[in-house]
Amino acid sequence: MRLYSIYEKAVEGGEEELEIVADKFSWFAAILTPIWCLVHLMWLELLAYVGVAFILGFVTFFVGEDASWWIGILVALLIGFEAGSIRGRFLERKGFVLKAMVPAATHDDAAYRYMATRVFAQKNKPEPAPQSSSPFLSAERPETSVL
Repeated sequence: MRLYSIYEKAVEGGEEELEIVADKFSWFAAILTPIWCLVHLMWLELLAYVGVAFILGFVTFFVGEDASWWIGILVALLIGFEAGSIRGRFLERKGFVLKAMVPAATHDDAAYRYMATRVFAQKNKPEPAPQSSSPFLSAERPETSVL
């Protein structure tokens, strides 16, 4: 089983938009980071990646090509492991709210479990307590003084 983060954003008309992000290693994000950023329209993350690549190119001059190659591999692995978190932060910037973290086998199973939980919670919502007509609960209370 894998852990999925469910992000929700209210849309006009009373509907919600759901985004489901898997917490797993992403080969696509690790190997083709610029294309991964473009596919998900993450412009700020793409700019950050270009900045890191530029700095890595500058560091190559000082540490040598072999060391900078290994640093590049480590950066790619870091991006692959953190792809879900990076995408989650991006969604939060766009106005989505993290609603749940659901363990599930597949993406569709995570969506089903989340929606089933929402329906169950709506059905079993406790009714509000009835208001009593006690004279001691009036809106106008006399002021008390402390001696």
